[in-house]
Amino acid sequence: MLKRKVSLHIILLIIAFLVFNSCKVNKGDWFIKASYHEACSCNAPCPCPYGLPMTNSYCKSNSFIDIHQSNYKNVDLSGFKVILTGGVGEPGKFFIAEPVKEEQIIAFKDLLTIINPGGYNEITFGGQVPIDFNNKNGQINYSTQNIQVQLQPVIGNNGMPVVVNNLKGKLFKNYIPHLAIINNRTFNDTITNFQYTNKAGFTSLWNISEKDH
Repeated sequence: MLKRKVSLHIILLIIAFLVFNSCKVNKGDWFIKASYHEACSCNAPCPCPYGLPMTNSYCKSNSFIDIHQSNYKNVDLSGFKVILTGGVGEPGKFFIAEPVKEEQIIAFKDLLTIINPGGYNEITFGGQVPIDFNNKNGQINYSTQNIQVQLQPVIGNNGMPVVVNNLKGKLFKNYIPHLAIINNRTFNDTITNFQYTNKAGFTSLWNISEKDH
């Protein structure tokens, strides 16, 4: 009888161990906490977070993602600064300021493809480039050699930036509408370039994971 009880106890411990590790793997598949900034070609305010159609049925955007914490299938992506550029239904590219390993590039590509804030038909890695970012009293500037963005927040009656709550989706928490004073893309490939002034922009906070998709 004692031998049978010991065997049953061992089986229960094995089951508990397998369940624990299975939950641990699933929980850690991916998550991202980041500050997100976007300038696009639509008329301000950006219609997408409100479920409205794009201006002129297209959208060209330059985005800056400041990643506070992130992990994709046990690959640490925390602390990276990323610029994402492209058009809805077109190829998108991402550029990273910091040196990255091959496994991190693959993880970033997979993660951005899942989230896909720009609505691209594919996302590829554009390379490691210096990224300048500045936020001075709400005036936001970010740029690379080929991308230039300047955002100005919409100010409310109390002199503080307007914050819009209760928007659909996990990408628009703490949503602050902006006017994109400048939104330029000037690569050698002139077909995909664009230059816009006084169009839509916004900032938001991301805190999303696999369970949100």
